[in-house]
Formats: sequence, C-alpha cells, structure tokens
Amino acid sequence: MPMNNKSILKEKAKYLPEKPGIYLMLDSLGNIIYVGKAKNLKSRVSQYFRKAKNRDPKVEEMIQYIAGFEHRVLDTELDALLEECRAIKKIKPRYNRQMKNDQKYVYIKIPAETFPRPEIVQERKEDSAIYYGPFNSRSRVETAMLYLKDNFLIRKCASPGLVKRNSGCLYQQLNTCLGVCTAGVSPEEYMVHLQALCRVIEGRDKETKKEISNQLVKAIADLDFEKAARYREYQLGLYYIQGRQKFLNSTRCNTDLLALEFLDDKKATAKIYLIKGNKLLASSVIDFARSIRDGHMPTGHNADIKQFLILAQEKLLADQGSPRLLTQQEVDEAQILDSYLRKDRVFTFRVTQRALRQDDFIEKMLERIERTFNP
Repeated sequence: MPMNNKSILKEKAKYLPEKPGIYLMLDSLGNIIYVGKAKNLKSRVSQYFRKAKNRDPKVEEMIQYIAGFEHRVLDTELDALLEECRAIKKIKPRYNRQMKNDQKYVYIKIPAETFPRPEIVQERKEDSAIYYGPFNSRSRVETAMLYLKDNFLIRKCASPGLVKRNSGCLYQQLNTCLGVCTAGVSPEEYMVHLQALCRVIEGRDKETKKEISNQLVKAIADLDFEKAARYREYQLGLYYIQGRQKFLNSTRCNTDLLALEFLDDKKATAKIYLIKGNKLLASSVIDFARSIRDGHMPTGHNADIKQFLILAQEKLLADQGSPRLLTQQEVDEAQILDSYLRKDRVFTFRVTQRALRQDDFIEKMLERIERTFNP
C-alpha cells in the first residue's frame, strides 16, 4: 500500500539532525506557510506528524496544508531564535500571523491632568501622557497597580469632572484615597503621592518592596495564609513591572553585551555574540580545545577570542546611537534575546562606554571570560 504524504513527511523527519535550527513548512505550491525554530530539529518537526490530543485547532488546520518542509541547521538555539525572527519578518508566512499570541500588550498611563489617575491601556498614543511598558502580563500589572494605588492614596474616581462630595467618597473613607473629590487636596500635594508611585514603578524606591516583604512574613507568622497569598501576588506583580521597566530602559539605551554559550559539556567550543539592545552585531564560534590541550587557560592564549574582542571594540565605538523609542517588534526581539540570555548555560558580560575606551579593555574582558571556566 503506497504511503500518503503525511507518512512520507513523518519518515523524512526521522532523518533530520538532532541539532538547533529553523524549519520552513511548505504547501503544495511551494509557498512557505510557517517558520519555526527548534533546539532539536528532529524532535520538533516530527511532532507535527504524530497524533496529538488537545492540539491547537490553528496548528491542526496548518498541518492539513503541509506538503513538504525545509530546514537550516544553526550553531545554537539562540541562532535559531534570531534566524526565526528574521525569516518571519521577511517572509510573513500565513500561519505565523494566524498563530501569533493574541494576548495584547498593556501600558501604565499617567495622563497629563491636574489630578492624574493611572490607567492600564492597550495602546500608546502620541500625547503628553507618561507611559510605562509595554508589559505582556496584564494580570501582573493589575495586581501591582491595585496595591500601589491603594497605598499611595491615588484617586479612584473615574469621573473627569471630580464632582465635589462634602463627605468624600467610599475610597476616602476607607483611607485608600486622598479624597480629591472633597476639594480639600491641592494639585501639589497630590503630585507628591503620584511621583512616589512612579518612583516605585521605575524601581527607584526600595522601601515599598521591603514593606510588602514584611507584611508577607508577618501574615505567615500569624498563620493568615489568605493575606500572605495576597501579599505574595503583590510582590510578584511589583517585581514584574520593575524588572520589565528596567529591561525596557536598558534596551532603549542600547545596552552593549558580550554573551558566551558553550556548545559542549567539556567547554571545548563556544559561540560568542556581540549584542547591542535588540540587535546582534556579530558572532563567532571559538575553539578552546587547542589551549586546553596545551595546558593553558583557554582565553588568554586563544587568538580567535582576542580577534573577536578587537572587532567588538571597534564596532561598539563606531555605533554610538542615541536612545530611542522601540517599535513593538523591536521590543519583542529584545525580549527574546533577554529571556534566552538569562539561561544558566549562557554567560553575559556588560560592556560600558567607559570600559570600551580604556587601553586594557581586551585584557580585562579576557579575564572576565576566563572566570567562566573557573567560577
């Protein structure tokens, strides 16, 4: 009995290498309908041609149109991630667009008003408001803002008219709002509280984090586990928005990084990357095996890594771009890089402008990289 097309593709997938790379799914006309990345090409592509329960309907639909596939082997999973981004941007495959996460990014918006009320919005407009974000976890942002607005007594009333109430609103009576609606609060007094809230979002106020931690510890000691769970959520939300804001700020400032990822358990070969913000400026595979066999420290006697550092220094000194707002796509790419660089097997080294201009830049970077062999 002749094999059907899916059986042929399943058999073909068995011969794919167990290495990182990208794969391109083709329809019967040879059009690329999907681009994916894989840490292990053989394992990942084979999954499409096995029966699976609870598979996403969009994936199931795409599989019906797959008539063939191509692949490209790359050195590391990071290379695969970056190549996937480039290919999707260039080709715009049909099912990459359809299967993209529908979750909306959100921002924290501080309107330009006399008594601004922080809002969570889905779009950044070209107006005079202050925006923080984008954030890709609305629930974390909502939890953090619930705590911050209550504890910094920011107004809750949605009415732009701020109708005067002699007795104040319920929030003011609960002591979670200054009571702007009583007309007894000046704009200057209100701004002190709002600016304090902004400092927390920006990670410039450590007292609030301490207060939440203290409340969490106290609730556990009192066996009040419901309160402890609530403060744990506040803590996670606050850590999330501060960490995300710090990451976005560093990306907009085009932070320079060197990253080193070993390609084998013996640390005989590695891939080194030069990264600026969300861009990969250069990369190279470094062979440490010869230095190790000769009994030398791997970096100090390796000409390849010295040459790469010389190139890195030249490129970074030549690329002195000013900070700028990133597009959503650039933020996505920067986030992909950031999440990957946090993995245990990847070592990152921040490069400051001051260090770049020093005569001993190469020697100091070699020393820092050398410590990855003997931490």
